[in-house]
Amino acid sequence: MGVEVAFCTDADEFATKAGAKICYASQALGHAPFFKKHPFIDEVGVATVDLAFADWEGLKIPFAVDTSALPFDVFAASFYLLSRYEEYLDAEKDVHGRYPAKASLAFKNVFLNRPLVDEWASLLSRMIKQRFPEFETKPRTFRFIPTLDIDRPYYFRNEGFLRKAAKYVLNGFKKDPFDIYEQVRKWDEEFGLQTQYFFLMGNKHANDVSPGANDKLYQKVIKEAVQHHHVGLHPSYYSNQNSGAINKEKEDLEQISGTTIFRSRQHYLMLQLPETYRNLIAAGIREDYTLAFADAAGFRASTCSPFFWYDLLQEQETDLLLYPTAVMDQTLRRYMALQPEEAVQEITSLMDAIKNVKGTFVSLWHNESINDFGVFRGWKKVYLELLRLGAEQ
Repeated sequence: MGVEVAFCTDADEFATKAGAKICYASQALGHAPFFKKHPFIDEVGVATVDLAFADWEGLKIPFAVDTSALPFDVFAASFYLLSRYEEYLDAEKDVHGRYPAKASLAFKNVFLNRPLVDEWASLLSRMIKQRFPEFETKPRTFRFIPTLDIDRPYYFRNEGFLRKAAKYVLNGFKKDPFDIYEQVRKWDEEFGLQTQYFFLMGNKHANDVSPGANDKLYQKVIKEAVQHHHVGLHPSYYSNQNSGAINKEKEDLEQISGTTIFRSRQHYLMLQLPETYRNLIAAGIREDYTLAFADAAGFRASTCSPFFWYDLLQEQETDLLLYPTAVMDQTLRRYMALQPEEAVQEITSLMDAIKNVKGTFVSLWHNESINDFGVFRGWKKVYLELLRLGAEQ
């Protein structure tokens, strides 16, 4: 909320301190708004914890407390959700080794589609202002960041002669359907947006379909993209097995683009805590956009605001800024099995939730999914509606 905070551990000093203040402790002090502290917040490391749910607005929220301004410890609950504490404990994984949405507290307790931490921040601000009318927060502004992951830059232009000819014929002698780069630039101009690209450089695994850093056509796409868009790395599927691959892929992209690369999003949303984030930090990545579930849209960390990753095992703050991604094309079509009209409804609901707290909406699409081609036939209108909604303040 843009508010500077100071901490006080002396009761006498707290009592005489002027200005807006809250008491976050085991018992109330004076007339400041009192938020009772749950013992969880003082623990170190990761261990199984009794979540002791409280009822709040029809939801089950962890870390119930009594005689408090809220029926749960809002700071403990926020830390638990933002740190992804449960992902260090829960061994459930999908076929790609990813933590699934269905295993999460947010999914099970039906608040995956709500940026609860942002809602709580706004609620706290209102509660403090009721007691201290002079209290002010920094105005927040809704922001929309459309992003495109480029796994395979072209459908047939990178192929050998025979395969290229066959695909060209099968496509009705039309322009390569994955060649959307000029169209995206025009959409950015039309809607007043700036799309971000994440380029897959590695091709050492069966799930890595990039033509590789030496491909001349791919190099041309990257060099042209960097003229109009922010560009980031799409660390390969293989990089999860070999952390050194991230450094090589980042160096390749930097050499081609002529820019310093500090943004990333993992291919297949491959996120293993804490290893993935530690590897990104070691490679010089400062912003990451991987924080999303593959199998359900919504808020993996219950927030729509960028925040710095906290290394839970080392109990250490980091400078890696995480941008939560709210929705992915394949999530809507494949995992949630939505029709285009239903996908628009899902996007609209998420957009409304984010605009309500003036947060940041990050979308994940692919060049393969925005041109009414193949399994995404009929989905171009979904993407255009996403852009239209995102452009509205």
